[in-house]
Amino acid sequence: MIKLHKDHPWVHYLLLLFGILCISWSAILVKIANISGFGSGFYRLLIGTIGIIPVWLYFRKPITDRNGVKIAIICGVLFACDIALWNTSIMLSKATISTLLANLAPVWVGIGALLFMKEKPTGIFWIGTVISILGVTIIIGVNQVLQANLNFGNVLAIIASMFYGAYLITVRKGRNSLDTFSFTTISMIASTVVLGLICLFTSTPLWGFSTTTWLALGTLGIVPQLLGWLAINQALGHIRPTVASVSLLSQTVFTAIFSVLILSEILTFHEIGGAVVVLVGIYLVNKRK
Repeated sequence: MIKLHKDHPWVHYLLLLFGILCISWSAILVKIANISGFGSGFYRLLIGTIGIIPVWLYFRKPITDRNGVKIAIICGVLFACDIALWNTSIMLSKATISTLLANLAPVWVGIGALLFMKEKPTGIFWIGTVISILGVTIIIGVNQVLQANLNFGNVLAIIASMFYGAYLITVRKGRNSLDTFSFTTISMIASTVVLGLICLFTSTPLWGFSTTTWLALGTLGIVPQLLGWLAINQALGHIRPTVASVSLLSQTVFTAIFSVLILSEILTFHEIGGAVVVLVGIYLVNKRK
């Protein structure tokens, strides 16, 4: 019988799975909130930050590495830019196309790991990445992808995927010198400030919402942001970013399942088939010799 231990590899993979399940609710909650993407992004980070600060004060450890703090702030800025650009791309283009292009992050992670971390992705990683992206393409519709023009919204989605990939790589370096709570708190504060400034300069409405909207925003801040990314940040400190980035693609599958239960969106045959393809790609990336 295997004795569970906090340093056992499977514990970190279970944390990653829990985090993915949490962030899979993001799109559904944003849809229920039904406000500006900038506004929902801001409250997601603000509420999550308010929730993490008491936890951080209780579990905090002495912070002696200023470089680690700088990296956490950089990660916060990258994450805020990813959300801002991705939400804006949805407004300017088809949401399905923006979602596909935003999920190009694993490709940038693989290239970034090769160039900056001297971590050469294996052939099976690239095969798994291609299969996973193919699965996402099947889910959203091949015809929609092939017939779409690369407009400004598409460009923003691609840039957003670059910010997301950069975040996944940078968070690994930050987690090497900071504990999870300190890293998460600092990065979330930075993200909140950046998104707040974006809302300020774009005159985004931030009040006067319905009770349903406020409940959705509160849940968005607690479940995907606080619980989800706290678990993911902990896991990323022990799992290679190339593996984690493709595993995070599975949130598309879980979001589709949750949408059936909450939004009554029935899955079609090709969406179910695409979900299976995504899972196959994730399996290949995580496969060990």
